[in-house]
Amino acid sequence: MKMQLTIERLNLEYLQWIVQYPDSNNNEDLRFGQYISNKYSYDCEEDVFYNSNTNHAYNILIETLQLNNVENIL
Repeated sequence: MKMQLTIERLNLEYLQWIVQYPDSNNNEDLRFGQYISNKYSYDCEEDVFYNSNTNHAYNILIETLQLNNVENIL
């Protein structure tokens, strides 16, 4: 079962990703959006799975979480 994506979790994942994989894909050749989609559950109208731009995927997800008033619980 996937964990619920929260703003805190997204921010932690994003910071770790940017530090470790500044060139976009990780060592398993996953994009940030793929990684988040595989690990967490969330409701988002715009698909980030195929988005190759880490910053763009993050911005879509953070905006969605804020609009959906997702609570910050780890």
